[in-house]
Amino acid sequence: MLKSRNKFFKTLLAILVIGLISFSTLGSVEAAEEFDLTILGTTDMHQYVMPYDYMDDEVNEDVGFSKVYTLIEEQRELKENTMLLSAGDVIQGSLVGELESRVEPLEEGETQAIVEAFNYAGYDAVAVGNHELQDFGIEFFEKALAGAEFDWLSANLKRYEDGELYVKPYEVYEKDLGGRTIEVGVISFLPPQTQDWGSSFMEGRLYIEQIVDQAEKYLPELDEKSDIIVVAAHTGIDAGYRDATENAGYHLAEFDEVDAMVLGHDHEVFPGGYEDLDNVDSELGTVNGVPTVMAGAWGSHLGVIDLNLTYADGEWDVSDFYVELLEVNEDVESHPAIEEIVADVHEATIEYVRTPVVESDVAFTSYFARVKDAAITQIINEAQLDYGYGFIEENPEYEDHGVLAAAAPFRFGREGPRDYTDVDGHIQVSDVNDIYMYPNEIRIVELDGSQVLDWLEHSAQNFNQIDPDSSETQNLINWDFAGFYWDVIDGMEYEIDITQPEGERIVNPTFQGEPLDEDQKFLVVTNNHRASGGGDFPHLDGSTVIYDTPTTHQEMIIGFLDEYGVVEANNNWRIMPFDHEGDLVVRSHPDGGQYIEDRDLNFLEYLETDEDGWGIYRFSF
Repeated sequence: MLKSRNKFFKTLLAILVIGLISFSTLGSVEAAEEFDLTILGTTDMHQYVMPYDYMDDEVNEDVGFSKVYTLIEEQRELKENTMLLSAGDVIQGSLVGELESRVEPLEEGETQAIVEAFNYAGYDAVAVGNHELQDFGIEFFEKALAGAEFDWLSANLKRYEDGELYVKPYEVYEKDLGGRTIEVGVISFLPPQTQDWGSSFMEGRLYIEQIVDQAEKYLPELDEKSDIIVVAAHTGIDAGYRDATENAGYHLAEFDEVDAMVLGHDHEVFPGGYEDLDNVDSELGTVNGVPTVMAGAWGSHLGVIDLNLTYADGEWDVSDFYVELLEVNEDVESHPAIEEIVADVHEATIEYVRTPVVESDVAFTSYFARVKDAAITQIINEAQLDYGYGFIEENPEYEDHGVLAAAAPFRFGREGPRDYTDVDGHIQVSDVNDIYMYPNEIRIVELDGSQVLDWLEHSAQNFNQIDPDSSETQNLINWDFAGFYWDVIDGMEYEIDITQPEGERIVNPTFQGEPLDEDQKFLVVTNNHRASGGGDFPHLDGSTVIYDTPTTHQEMIIGFLDEYGVVEANNNWRIMPFDHEGDLVVRSHPDGGQYIEDRDLNFLEYLETDEDGWGIYRFSF
């Protein structure tokens, strides 16, 4: 089979060769026929079935599968030959998933609303994503398997019992392109780290091989059965090491067999970005020459890869391509057919999120939770500390252990400058899920004081190293470090010296007013994601867990708020003050200026809102 990266030049060469052979032999050679095939790609829909933000309990015109489907229909009307693929993370994310899994659990024979919508949309294949497995349990995903009229694929997800693949690694689809049949192979992968993130559900049942290893095994096999190959995988783009990477799209594109890719997982968009990576053309939309799309998250985009194909002498070739992203916005209508399919679950979810929990005198946000102790993490940690003390009461063999709690801000601008928690005094269920947006389960790990300090040092990557003698403006926050890894540990006190390099920043740690004893034993209350390896924190690989429970953090927080009400930050940590020459700045929600004024935060000053919509703030001690 002829596979080509240099599409234009190889096609030109083929035409010249055909012409020369025809002229020299005076024989007849089959003329190349031209066809078009469009690959439509979505990813990380995360149960956003409607243009609605259930956590903020308001319409969001920039997301939702019902809008994406309108774009899909428009493409199908424009183009005769299309395929529809998803790169995974479908059945978890918005509070629709919470409703269907825990609040009003699906009954026998029922499937998720998003799966029903995908069935109607006519997906060919969907990649298994990490959130298919790690949040609600394997049985919940098996309802999606049973209810799907499309193929769930993964070439690196296996069963412990027999080492066989859990779902099909790939599928070959015959497409009639106006008289010629082409066989399109689609193959999928998901991050091996899912095995750690979802260990409480997967242990002893499922395990995950490395992506590149399985690609080396299955791509040649699929190549023998296919005319072209499309990777639809739950993995992003990273040019780092080939083994054990969760974002392996760059390396998948190095395989000659691959003709196009639909990627996801990291909620980024492509074309766009990644200009610093070699052999990535963020305007043309290629990774190592392979046309590629990543369609953001929550139904924010539809990826489109138009393939121009030639057929000659029994061989297919991709001769040219065009890659684009179609954005969901207020000009895109929500499709009535999808709205009808999901109407009941949509209304039930809205009713659920409006359930009142507690009243507060003040509002609180995550606007500046990455530079100062904040109520948004304090609420989580207070609930966890309360849970930890309760655990020791029932398990007195741990009464000589200290109790700590670790929590991070979950909405920190990942999806843009307005993606922050902002909760007013009337706290509903939706607000609790805004404070703690993942259905993580409670875990308790046993560590000594030195291991706790290692945890804090890892978390302190949240900050850039600041040169106090520089007169240049310096950004406090390291935006390459995800905010949901910025763990604040409560139950102790400490300072962070951000003039020091990584690994040397935690200073003056104390516990109950005394210097921290590095040999002291602690129980740290955290979540299943962190305790089992999420974020690659030291000493957190599942081996230090001494207690696990299916109780979620949302359930714990609701119970805590119901009994104690809201709490304010106790300022158990701070950035250690130092003199500095230039300005120190923070970017955050553009409305942070009003919040600063309302809360009298005299250590922050609003400077401007930049061209990308970020509020820029000066930080002082």
